[in-house]
Amino acid sequence: MGAPDGSVVEEPISLDERCENARRCKEALGLGELPALIDRLDGAADRAYEAWPDRMVLIDADGRIAWRSAPGPFGFEPAELRVALQQEVRRVRALEATTPASAADEAGAITTGTEG
Repeated sequence: MGAPDGSVVEEPISLDERCENARRCKEALGLGELPALIDRLDGAADRAYEAWPDRMVLIDADGRIAWRSAPGPFGFEPAELRVALQQEVRRVRALEATTPASAADEAGAITTGTEG
């Protein structure tokens, strides 16, 4: 399969190879420090998130799919992911601002910033 930099990416036969492919892809797409989760070799996440051939997926604070890219590598639009991340951060912060701390703790809400 072709990579964003035009090179050919062979199907990995080990998790180390899969991680290296992901690192190269992140670098070619200019994703910087954006974390990437790597699927197992059996493709469980691929099947669960309908990620074939490649896809970027944002899972929100509630564990749901908040955004999914078009199939990659040519459907990858990091700017769209950035917008989706910003929207999710705003959504979580707004929820935190309107939810009493004890209710947020009971609901298992994510907190941002430092806790005191």
